Amino acid sequence: MSVKLGYLLCLLLLPALCFAQFVQSEEDHTHNLTFPKSDVYNTTKWVKQDCITGRTYDLYALLDSGYVVVHEYVMMDCRPCITAGKGLERIVNSLRELHPGRILYFQTLYEDRTDCRSLQQWKKSNRFTTDALFTKGAAEVAFYGGMGMPTILVLGGGKRHKGYYKRLGYSPRDNGVIIKAIRRALQMSKNRFEQEKQVAE
Repeated sequence: MSVKLGYLLCLLLLPALCFAQFVQSEEDHTHNLTFPKSDVYNTTKWVKQDCITGRTYDLYALLDSGYVVVHEYVMMDCRPCITAGKGLERIVNSLRELHPGRILYFQTLYEDRTDCRSLQQWKKSNRFTTDALFTKGAAEVAFYGGMGMPTILVLGGGKRHKGYYKRLGYSPRDNGVIIKAIRRALQMSKNRFEQEKQVAE
């Protein structure tokens, strides 16, 4: 009888002993409170004169007004920059049909030495139809991650002044992601276009 009782006690105590083996004390582990990294990033302000028209552009004033800016930083002897420019123009032109007047496409030289005349000749020889052309982009390129041509950005977010796409380099396979980023930037931009529409209604 005592043998059976002892056997029964062993069966009852076994789960408790097993559980005790796997209980972890607070001091024996650490908490992982790392949040997922966001793909939205901060931008840098600039005010520049367009090499095409001489007009002065203020990036943050444009974003405040609800524009979305697709911006390519280029090197003139860079073949991928030309390929990217053609691809970005097609993307921008197709989305402008759905969002007229809301998307701008800029190209800026990655360095500070080349003048506007040389950049205009580069634009003309490659038949680009960019909205504005700028020199002296070295500080911006450094801010967005350093040397890598082309450097492509999608900027928007209204007064939040945020970026929604950033990449060093380009492949036509990126087009879908770029389109998605532009659409997201449009959605996140509280803008004068919506205000004008509400007044008209």
